[in-house]
Amino acid sequence: MMKAFWAAVAFTVLASQAAQAGEPSFVSDGKVAVCTSANFPPLTFKKDVGDTVPVGIDIEVADALAGTWNATTTYTTTEFAGLLPTLGSGRCGLIVSGIYINDERRQTYDGARYMKSATVIVKKAGNDAVEGPETLSGKSVALESGTYYQEERVDPLNKEFAAAGKPEIAVDTYPTQQAAYQQVLVGRADATLTEEAEGAYRVAAAPDQLAISYTWQSEFTYGIYMRRNPDDLAAVRAGLKKLREEGFFDALAKKYGLDPSVFDVDYDS
Repeated sequence: MMKAFWAAVAFTVLASQAAQAGEPSFVSDGKVAVCTSANFPPLTFKKDVGDTVPVGIDIEVADALAGTWNATTTYTTTEFAGLLPTLGSGRCGLIVSGIYINDERRQTYDGARYMKSATVIVKKAGNDAVEGPETLSGKSVALESGTYYQEERVDPLNKEFAAAGKPEIAVDTYPTQQAAYQQVLVGRADATLTEEAEGAYRVAAAPDQLAISYTWQSEFTYGIYMRRNPDDLAAVRAGLKKLREEGFFDALAKKYGLDPSVFDVDYDS
């Protein structure tokens, strides 16, 4: 009995020491499995179709965060709509993929903020019929499936249009943001909604084809999602704070031509 007692004590001490070291439970054999969509530049994308490892802001954040636990990363790529189900199934320990923090997702998963965002309207270059949100009445919008642009932007606008007796926005969804852009380019949709940095990246690559017509100022923030575990959430937040103190986010902003304030978030909220 005493042998079993002291064995239990030893286990408790070791578990406590591991928790104090700040290594989360999703670190396994020195690796962190990360889910990402890999089609949302400059946050997460593949330079070439055949690449096995994605690049971008989110990937650098994930790699640096894993480094705070002396771990490395492996990546599972999936469509945006499949990210949370893949996390829930245990195929990865973290999601880092330009995904907003919101209350609905937090009912099931834990999420830590790391970057601010804003929503933009992207249209075909030269389309003067699409400017601000009010001009979307009676227009068609292509959205990436699984995103919250419809709930956050389109649905409130349609409510206003309906109350004013104006035509509502027609919405079609597609598996990737790139597919949504294609609908705009071929004229099947009047516009798409996306994140500010992603939209600016796409427009810079094709200024004669696409244009940003409007930017919503917002308090939206991107989050790193994980399965429910308060110790894991605390470890991710502590890792993000450590990176901030070391100047990682200032250097990242400079590398991608962003205002450093986009990384000025409350990690504990």
